Amino acid sequence: MTHQEKTRVAVLFGGRSTEHEISIITGLQVLDAFDSVRFETIPVYVDSEGYWYTGDELRKRENYIPSQELKNKLCQVRLSSDPLSELIEASAPKGWLSKREPKRIPIDVFFPAFHGTFGEDGCLQGFLELIGAAYVGSGTRASAIAMNKHAAKKILSTFGIPVLPGVMIHQREWDPSKADITVKEIVKNLPLPLIVKPCNLGSSIGVSSAVDEEQLMISLAGAFAFDSQVLVEPFLDDMYELNISVLEGDPPRLSAIERPGRDAPVLTFEQKYMKGNKKLTASSASQGMASLPRDLEPADVPVAIKDQVRKFAVQAFNGLDCRGVIRIDFLVNKKYGKLYLNEINPLPGSFSYYLWEGATPKLTFTELLSELVRLALEEKKAKQKIRRQMTRRIFKES
Repeated sequence: MTHQEKTRVAVLFGGRSTEHEISIITGLQVLDAFDSVRFETIPVYVDSEGYWYTGDELRKRENYIPSQELKNKLCQVRLSSDPLSELIEASAPKGWLSKREPKRIPIDVFFPAFHGTFGEDGCLQGFLELIGAAYVGSGTRASAIAMNKHAAKKILSTFGIPVLPGVMIHQREWDPSKADITVKEIVKNLPLPLIVKPCNLGSSIGVSSAVDEEQLMISLAGAFAFDSQVLVEPFLDDMYELNISVLEGDPPRLSAIERPGRDAPVLTFEQKYMKGNKKLTASSASQGMASLPRDLEPADVPVAIKDQVRKFAVQAFNGLDCRGVIRIDFLVNKKYGKLYLNEINPLPGSFSYYLWEGATPKLTFTELLSELVRLALEEKKAKQKIRRQMTRRIFKES
């Protein structure tokens, strides 16, 4: 930890993903919710091209989407590639006679608030592991698996957790001129109607349903615009969702169970984040998933189903070796009362502070963030105890 009274936390958001703006919403929520007595937060915005910036202007919602004028007021930074937990000023000192060294900002804990590609999927986590930095959330392997819906379900099914059957199609297998052949192969194994979703994205981007083969071809083409892997699964038209969060602990701690509300059979990106066509820059802008109607601990859901949700949630958390907090979404077939794990959301989709505020005992968003930082620092200490070098050496001085 740096030589200061407060723990310095770098909140990372934005990023090179189709979920860029959702990440901005989350980043601002996190910055606002941190305990300012215990923590000093450093906002770090990554633009859609991958350049990193920091500055207090990034705390203001009205500054998004950032303009070039705003960027000129910010400090462009980068992660150190050395085993140092710090941000380094990226732009060179001005003037050829300048001897000023680039500014360095020591960081105690990195707090990824990225949604989607390059931030939620293990890429950033791998780099932070490389430099030995403390960071919030699951590690490289668990993040990568959780992000890939098909891989996560394949692995979790080996623990006896029920999942829907599915077909995963890779971009290299997709030929639009032969789409009719691909579709016929799919429906041989999975009867219509079907749901199509990008395998490595969240926020319901690229998700659609298909009731016939023509719609299935259109849905596949649309999903491939956002990902190189597409997952096709049975569409449960008579179903409801149940979501729960799991927080690292011994034993893991469970949040309240929610049944999210929906206006249509498939919850789309627009329904989640743009209801009423609100703009991100407006004072009444989207608060993300927190703004959706929901029923916490729904009384009409059978106790046996709720017990299964809790059991499978803990199994999934432990089975993937998750850290910090995750949210798990389940589907329930009303007709047969059958429960299926739908997907796992690592950070930041797992914050779901409304689930913890409805838990017993209650955990506020501020308390949740403080606990996640504590867990990150404890994880770093544990890793430092692992031996990384051998006492016997092959190369010796003669």
